[in-house]
Amino acid sequence: MSPPHPADRLRREQNRAEARRRILDASESLLCECGHRGFSVRALVERCGYSAPTIYHHFGDKPGLVDAVLEARLEDLVAELERVPEAANPMAQIRTLSLVFARWGIENPTHYHLLNQPQEHEPSPGSASQRAVELMSNPLDALMQGGQISEARLVLIKQSLWACIHGLIALPAIRPDRDWSPDLLEESVDVLLKGWLAEFSLGLDAGEKKYAS
Repeated sequence: MSPPHPADRLRREQNRAEARRRILDASESLLCECGHRGFSVRALVERCGYSAPTIYHHFGDKPGLVDAVLEARLEDLVAELERVPEAANPMAQIRTLSLVFARWGIENPTHYHLLNQPQEHEPSPGSASQRAVELMSNPLDALMQGGQISEARLVLIKQSLWACIHGLIALPAIRPDRDWSPDLLEESVDVLLKGWLAEFSLGLDAGEKKYAS
């Protein structure tokens, strides 16, 4: 049996890529409409036109499909985090990264909800999820490595910042009936960081603050 012609092989690869993209697009649309609980492969089959065996062939199972949808959207977050310039003042960089992440969560509530579901395993090395965690952590990790904060304080700061940002993302989505201040996100992050990192706050000039606004 002769090997497949290069043009035939390229066409099959393109078809597979197109099928994967159409399935992911339809999955994301359904997840945003129905939420994780209302999402089903049966509904996806009706939406995208591909059979369940084809969907499972590309993504393994329903959790694998949902993970792929989240990973694709997290790539957008990683791209935004990577555009944050390094700053001489670590507080300025931490502030900007925190606001970028929070705004991503506010703009993508379904994906943010998926991101915060209990995970059966740690993010794989090189995944968008792992890269986002590293980008968010780097400025604080550098302070610990430089001996400016202790490891125990680092853990506490990260947990405090995570809890605060989660509330700022999730609570307005849960209670849209409340009249939330338009300054709530930035002012809350500023107060939190100044509390934890007061010794690094003096160099936070208007230009650094404006970048994240």
